[in-house]
Amino acid sequence: MWSMYYTSCAKSWTNGNYQPIKRFQVLQDSCKPQACKHVLIRIRYYWFFSHHHSPLARSLIDSEEMSENTPTGVVASSVPLHIISIVIRLDGTSKKKIDFAELKFDSQRQEIRNSSEQDKDLNATFDPAIAVTTDRLSLSVHFQGIFPWKTTKKFSLDRKDILSNAVSHRGQREYRMTEGKMSVVVTISQLQSTSSSILEICPRFRLLVIGKTGVGKSSLIQQAFKINEVHISEHKRGEADIEREFIAEENERFVLHDSQGFEAGDSMIFKTAKDFIDRRRKEPKLQDKIHAVWLCLSIPQADGRLLESGVEEFLKLRKDILGDIPLIAVFTKHDILVDKLEYDAGESYDEVKLEELKVSTLDKLCIQPLKEAAESDILHATVSTNEEYESTIRQLIDLTTTNVEKYVASEAALAMMIAQRVDIGLKLKASIAIGEKRYWRGLAASMNFTGFTMLDCLSVIHKDIIDVWNFNDPHCHLDSDQFKALILKDLDKVDLPHTAQAFEFGLSVVAIIASILSSLSGPLLPIVVPIATGVVLAKWVYDTYQRTNIVLRRIMTYIVDLTCIMQILFLLAPTGPISRHVIKIAIKGYEGTCKSDVHSAIQSHCVSVTRGGGDDALEKIVRLIKDHSIKAEDVQNLRTKIGHVDLQVDEEW
Repeated sequence: MWSMYYTSCAKSWTNGNYQPIKRFQVLQDSCKPQACKHVLIRIRYYWFFSHHHSPLARSLIDSEEMSENTPTGVVASSVPLHIISIVIRLDGTSKKKIDFAELKFDSQRQEIRNSSEQDKDLNATFDPAIAVTTDRLSLSVHFQGIFPWKTTKKFSLDRKDILSNAVSHRGQREYRMTEGKMSVVVTISQLQSTSSSILEICPRFRLLVIGKTGVGKSSLIQQAFKINEVHISEHKRGEADIEREFIAEENERFVLHDSQGFEAGDSMIFKTAKDFIDRRRKEPKLQDKIHAVWLCLSIPQADGRLLESGVEEFLKLRKDILGDIPLIAVFTKHDILVDKLEYDAGESYDEVKLEELKVSTLDKLCIQPLKEAAESDILHATVSTNEEYESTIRQLIDLTTTNVEKYVASEAALAMMIAQRVDIGLKLKASIAIGEKRYWRGLAASMNFTGFTMLDCLSVIHKDIIDVWNFNDPHCHLDSDQFKALILKDLDKVDLPHTAQAFEFGLSVVAIIASILSSLSGPLLPIVVPIATGVVLAKWVYDTYQRTNIVLRRIMTYIVDLTCIMQILFLLAPTGPISRHVIKIAIKGYEGTCKSDVHSAIQSHCVSVTRGGGDDALEKIVRLIKDHSIKAEDVQNLRTKIGHVDLQVDEEW
């Protein structure tokens, strides 16, 4: 038989006497060991079996128990647990319904309720995550059952048990508990990079390229994304399967769809493309939608025709077909037009007149016919895939990114910045944008890093930066502990050899690298960059993050150092693969140019570690990166000055 003991308030048993207390009143004097041998708190609706106290009976006690074996204080752990979700489910045969739950930790109580009273289970996510620093916490689940009174089940969560679970590929741990017909899943998150959050939404930039065979689509893709070959279709030349996704092994951050041009008399190609775009527009996830369309058109000869009738129809119907998807008309083989105009002009035109002729001819052959067919202005870019015309590819990439951000989504625009490998300026812009979203902002008083080690903090910043630069790094050298150790080794040094920077950053880097490569022109010798055997990192990287000036300056220095090294690698290895040899050249190049200036500037930058002073650090980081940046328009010239770099050569760290 069931028996029920009811009391209107909780009572404590102290030295043989009951004393009424408030439900959550903290017992102070009465709980001291010398004053109390046993404390028993009885909460209303105290269930027990009349014959014996079985485990089931104890599971139904709605109570908070304190005993002489329970520690009076809780030792806080150095690294917090970040709870991002709690899911509580009841078996389908259970007649109970979860009313609410309470999470208790660090002298705090978090009440968790469902958004809908109709839900039998409870599913809650937390943004921001709940940070817990105690070794133990409790979860009390309150039920509504078939009886008019409520019952409660209490779970104890132990930090060691939670951390014993493996971390998933998403940087999360799941802690599972089961009791009878109820299961509980608590999800714990580690520090997650901002880039991972963005790439989870849009892992690849999805591009549709339309154009006839021979228009230059493959060469354009190779140049923009720095890949070796484009195997768009397995069919014979001139055929394309628009449904097929092409993802390059050496650059997995974009996915390409190819469509044949819309030639006169072939309505099936037009219909296939139209249906494909329509299906993709209806996809619920951003990653499955088309983010941009490049309509590739060869610049015609003087009496040639720019647009086929099918293309004209596509342009007229583009708003109905594409909606907000940016469409960019790409006029290819610009170099052929320029060469012809220069040849025909001979020496009779001066430079100014020749430039005017190029502009007017392009307007006549391409821009005006396009405008007339579209019945309005339309986005367009003129490109050539010859190396000396790389600026035209940059303009196309910039135009695409700008309009994707405006009309599609910022995550898709960032995916394009990451995927492209032709514009160093967009790489820097994306690095700063991702840094500002979370980990670079408010550094002086960051709550993001509280409780984590410095190595945890720097590693998540490191990942954000190398993800943006998206090098062809098949052996993951840039994510290795050895590479991190090379950056960390001088982070605290203020007595670095001074290197006077007579030129801007790019030219200074070229001079140093040319010297390094010259010294390696004889028998191949390893580049000596000191690193401790076994990758022994500085002891301070294992210390817990503190809001101090020295910690702040270390993080600032790491960000700027790594960004400068990424720029140099962009000069040396645009297509990859990245080797340890080329990484060492980049590091030596940075050390020989402005590393000492950067460290001195940050060391002398006194930032208040109060909550109001955080963005001073962000402003300083951005300013230093911009002051030591390589201009996009200078990249090709600087690469020419450097000369050939053998990317197949490698060596040990």
